[in-house]
Amino acid sequence: MKLFALRYAVPSAILLALASCSTPQSAETASDTESTIKIGGSSEGYEVLELLTEAYEETATDVEFEYLPPSQTDGGIEGVKAAVADIGAVSRTIEPAETGEELVYQPLVKAPLVIAVHESVSGITDISAEQINAIYSGEISNWQALGGPDAAIVVFDLSEDENEKRVLRETYLGADLVITPDAVAFTEDDELLETAAITEFSIAAVPLEDDLDELAMTVLSIDGVAPTPENLQSGSYPMALALGIVLPTTPSTQAESFLEFVDSEEGKAVLTDADYVLTE
Repeated sequence: MKLFALRYAVPSAILLALASCSTPQSAETASDTESTIKIGGSSEGYEVLELLTEAYEETATDVEFEYLPPSQTDGGIEGVKAAVADIGAVSRTIEPAETGEELVYQPLVKAPLVIAVHESVSGITDISAEQINAIYSGEISNWQALGGPDAAIVVFDLSEDENEKRVLRETYLGADLVITPDAVAFTEDDELLETAAITEFSIAAVPLEDDLDELAMTVLSIDGVAPTPENLQSGSYPMALALGIVLPTTPSTQAESFLEFVDSEEGKAVLTDADYVLTE
């Protein structure tokens, strides 16, 4: 994993939202929190970072991690720039063209974005790229057309500024496909997943997370290819989020020590043992 510098401009509203989650410290109490590392940003990156921070805390007893309310990649970047967060979680690749002298970007893993349907959609375990397009455009509106039950397809979608929607368009939908007006759009992926899990005959593109197995959802293979680590690594399953972190060019001593753990063989093993694919 390589380090890159980063500069990215985001709306000031994100900064204000992050700042509202942080209580100013007096000079008397600042020393008490010097060993606290604050993490903010993309909710998709939190699950990965939680694995790493829990493993790190087993040996580093002099540090604590505080997770700020999750937002988006832009919120993580702006939070670190404003010193509200020590580490920002990001769920997209930060390109060299975006870099500056304020921040450092470190990619961590690739995580599958999957097409999932409510368990009421019986008889369907695989879907083609063409069928994904047809469903999201509204050309196919009943599951019976795909060999499923005679029921209307409930399409749950994300707003265009969400990284998941960007990845879905890059891999399958294309930039110009017009989403069916019957689709229900969400601004938060967690809300989308929670709603899809309790809505019969629904379909949604969601990150593949551990708790997905506990929900009433079925993950579909696409064109016969399942979202396994092996298929993600080989590129045969192309739909994935790039999860990583940003931090100041000169991080705190505590954050720097944590980053050394993340980049160590022990830290990498934490991620590979959880079936994540490391970013090369």
